[in-house]
Amino acid sequence: MQIRPKKSLGQHFLVGQHYPRRILKYAEIHAQDHVVEIGPGTGELTSLLLQTARKVTAVEFDRDMIRLLLERFPHHPRLRLLQANILRIEWGDIIGEDTVKLVGNLPYNISTRIILKTIPLRGRLQSFTLMAQREVARRILAEPGEHDYGYFSVVVGYYFKTRAGFDVPPGAFVPPPKVVSHVLQLIPRRTPPVISSSSRFLKLLKHAFEHPRKTIANNLRREYGSLEHCRVAMEGCGVCPDQRPHQLTVEQYACLSRML
Repeated sequence: MQIRPKKSLGQHFLVGQHYPRRILKYAEIHAQDHVVEIGPGTGELTSLLLQTARKVTAVEFDRDMIRLLLERFPHHPRLRLLQANILRIEWGDIIGEDTVKLVGNLPYNISTRIILKTIPLRGRLQSFTLMAQREVARRILAEPGEHDYGYFSVVVGYYFKTRAGFDVPPGAFVPPPKVVSHVLQLIPRRTPPVISSSSRFLKLLKHAFEHPRKTIANNLRREYGSLEHCRVAMEGCGVCPDQRPHQLTVEQYACLSRML
């Protein structure tokens, strides 16, 4: 069965074994692991995972791809294929009582939403090895003070430790995308900085980065009262009022969420 990539789904399939083997090695998959693969595509990486992992659960949205995978891996004892929208799944229905490793070649147009979807799973998640557009990867991996550091960097950095991997060129896919991809890894933080609540933390980040070029004091005083009130909180968190939002650490934002 031959499948043509669907532009509407942003499909770009890995071809050959070189990069799937690099991803497998980088992800550190072992014989006892239960791996959840997001978007298995034509199954190039799936075939390697099945040679290594105890169990592979592959979640694929495209029904045509499910049929192709069933033909490629008929009745495989360690493979479970699920036709589902990864943004709407309930993790408990997929992994049961297991802890899992996630692996995925994420569609460019929903990659950030998929990452956010994994946050509630972090207590049962060992690692998430993903391939995304390099520009998205830069935002995730950015450090305070860097140009790409922003709201998404802080959110991901609060819940996960990040680990850079390697670039994957357009020629590794069919059809070739117009951008370079990057493989990276997210590892859940077991003891993230204390915050008042997730909703207040995210609200604070939204206001902090609403006007990235303005000072953190000016951005926050609009929502949190007088400038003096904000200054007191900032002093307690080691933040200079004249700093810009991209200069603060995750720990400082967590502190501000408790103080304001």
